[in-house]
Amino acid sequence: MTGLMRVLLLLAASGGFPPALWDSFSKEDLPPEAFLDEGPGLWERLGYSEMVRNNLARLAATGWPEREEERAARAGVRIVPFDSRDYPRSLAGTPSAPLLLYVRGKWPVAGPTVAVVGTRKCSSYGWRTAAEIGRAVAGAGGVVISGGAAGIDGAAHEGCLDGGGATTAVLGTGVDVVYPRGHEGLFGRIVREGGALVAEYPLGAPPRQWRFPERNRIIAGMADRLVVVEAPLKSGAMSTARHALEAGREVWAVPGRISEECCAGSNRLLFDGAQPLVSVEEFASVAFGRQLGLFPPGEERGKTPLLTEKEQRILAVLKKYGERTVDNLAVECTMSPADVFSCLALLAAAGHVFPSGPGRWSVVPR
Repeated sequence: MTGLMRVLLLLAASGGFPPALWDSFSKEDLPPEAFLDEGPGLWERLGYSEMVRNNLARLAATGWPEREEERAARAGVRIVPFDSRDYPRSLAGTPSAPLLLYVRGKWPVAGPTVAVVGTRKCSSYGWRTAAEIGRAVAGAGGVVISGGAAGIDGAAHEGCLDGGGATTAVLGTGVDVVYPRGHEGLFGRIVREGGALVAEYPLGAPPRQWRFPERNRIIAGMADRLVVVEAPLKSGAMSTARHALEAGREVWAVPGRISEECCAGSNRLLFDGAQPLVSVEEFASVAFGRQLGLFPPGEERGKTPLLTEKEQRILAVLKKYGERTVDNLAVECTMSPADVFSCLALLAAAGHVFPSGPGRWSVVPR
């Protein structure tokens, strides 16, 4: 183990904010070995808190860095320091970039990157839109980056995987910890299907409230552009958007209803100048310089069944007015509820609409 790696591992487990601690030490222009040779006296001079100094002394005395490296090797986890050629170049130049990354899965993940973030308590429309964006990114040969959380994050990861792509989840825990617990299957799939779980925290690090805002800067820094699907004004997604703007990244937002709290932040981003994502296909065209195919592989356009006049009327109403009940559609399309049910079933089978809530239907985002 190099002297630098030993120092970085100690700082990662110190209980302080590693980039700030390292910044103080690097200004001393000392070799990494001096960090331990001079020990507590140096740490106190650097302004480290008593808690951090005590943690560093305990970890160094017990050989914790060496044991952590061994645990990572047994678990198939790579530790990538900031001076490695496999450390993301896009991340290296961002404010407070992590000193090292724990990586479980394929690394580095190649391709243009899009971060997709949003609220955990998303609507069915938001979930479906995030999944569609994930599939579009995969279809264009890109990589989805998100936070592995419930809601929008999970939908974006799932959509990318369903589209045959690779995705990276930046976690607010150790890479060997499943949080939320219901995402064990998703995390396993990410690793199996060519993606990666990434964190700056030691193995076994549990979820702590402050860690999730910290990891948001990594999501923003690793991405070429950021998409906010649904986000309240005070949310992790808005924090990620601020980090993206500070890093000079392109920020997009999906418009939402002005009456919905979960869309207040994403709508505010649009008001402040974010790019409006009003079409998934157009976003893919702008972001990747290519137009996505509208039909599954091998399906020719000429073979796509035409919609009936009634189906076209229902689809037009849903596109114009958004989510509707069967009764709404029956009135607005001047059709019987039985005819509406029949048409919705055919439209859903063709991938045009989906049930967006109890008794409610919406058009699939394109």
